[in-house]
Amino acid sequence: MVWGLCLPDGFGDGWPEGSFESDPKVSDRGWYERLKAHYLEQDPDTQKRLYGGELDEYGLSYPGYVKRKFYNEVGSKYNQYKPPYSEIEGHEPPMFFHTRRGHKELFSLVAMGGTYPTVDEDLKSIIETIEPGVHQFYPLEIRMPANKIYPKQYHTLVIGAFLDSFDFAQTKEGAAHSPDPGRFNLDTTKKAMAGAAFRKSEFDGHHLWRERTFRSQILCFSDEMRDAIVQAGLKMPRKFYQMLEV
Repeated sequence: MVWGLCLPDGFGDGWPEGSFESDPKVSDRGWYERLKAHYLEQDPDTQKRLYGGELDEYGLSYPGYVKRKFYNEVGSKYNQYKPPYSEIEGHEPPMFFHTRRGHKELFSLVAMGGTYPTVDEDLKSIIETIEPGVHQFYPLEIRMPANKIYPKQYHTLVIGAFLDSFDFAQTKEGAAHSPDPGRFNLDTTKKAMAGAAFRKSEFDGHHLWRERTFRSQILCFSDEMRDAIVQAGLKMPRKFYQMLEV
């Protein structure tokens, strides 16, 4: 079967409130400003290699482009006017996330910034054991108020598999809708997700992936991957539901 995990949609131990590379009480643009400064320091040829598109109304588009690399497929585009996403470069991943409040126990998978799946060492080990060499992990320190560092190491997860296994025609009525041609939103209730259909012929042999046609932040897992997570007793987001295999 196939399992769908919905990234948390509210602040808590699955979605820590805060910001990348800056104290959220001061600024939420630390990562953005570092990327901007790096780009502006480069010669024109390097700038063109880093971001080969037209600059935005503020004279810069590179930081936003980089941020979208972490959850989009290499070679895909934001739209027809933007350059395709390239591989992530060494200076681009965020280095730390600063939470607004302290946390005693975060989930093994958290949605940093609400968008970026980030995993602890236990989940990273499971993913790398079951599906080695497919996904990328970038160390991310978690800082908290009063100069405290969260004691467990986390990693920004970049999923390396994008599939087209979702089958809208065989999905039960009401489980999904299509706001744009070829793009779908799933109803993320347990009942609705149980009716979302996926073609085994397309996802067979994969263990963790994103669907190209989904607009919502849903990650897909195989039985094997999900079973390993359950057996390890990892704390995961609550919306982790079985879906329909066809």
